[in-house]
Amino acid sequence: MVVENNSNVIAMITREVEDGVIKCHRYWPILMKKSLDLKSCHVFLESYQILQSFVVRIFQVVRKSFNIMNIVGQMREQRCGMIQTKEQYIFCYKIVHEVLHKLLTLK
Repeated sequence: MVVENNSNVIAMITREVEDGVIKCHRYWPILMKKSLDLKSCHVFLESYQILQSFVVRIFQVVRKSFNIMNIVGQMREQRCGMIQTKEQYIFCYKIVHEVLHKLLTLK
């Protein structure tokens, strides 16, 4: 829901457990640098601050899901004959890997 609505802030106004009763299931990662891997995204806990009455957590939500075959299909619609050999597909995967690696090192 957060990703679909492009939300920047989530306010949870209950505790996880109140009077021994579970009120909310944890939908965030507990450890820094350890992602919570969901179906359509990955959630990272970047920082947190425990205050007197509440906790502030900063998350990064990453959506990395794409299909190179679909991208190649779209490219072929625009330019007939693009990316036909095994070597060309391997090159596409290497480029995607390189770009994703560069994005991760920008943090």
